[in-house]
Amino acid sequence: MTDVKEITEAMQDQVLSALKLGQTAIVEGVRTLTDTVGSVTPENLKVDAIPGLDSLPDPKELVSVSFGFAEALLNTQKEFAQNLLAAANLNGSTAAQPASKKS
Repeated sequence: MTDVKEITEAMQDQVLSALKLGQTAIVEGVRTLTDTVGSVTPENLKVDAIPGLDSLPDPKELVSVSFGFAEALLNTQKEFAQNLLAAANLNGSTAAQPASKKS
């Protein structure tokens, strides 16, 4: 019988692979749309010509800050879960046994 951990890891790999494929398709679609619209847009209507645009925050910086926070939040949650397991003496030293099946 296949190990539950192996099944879980295989499913996670499949989900991440599908997610990456979808993301790649979306990025390529946006790139194609941007190139197409950019090629037919007059110069005075292009994004760089929008007044006040330079006063807005840099989008790359916003993404970096947002994902930095998300990473810190996830690390905090992981540490919390590990501390909870340690407090409950479930650090893996005594694995929980499945309930016996009744026939």
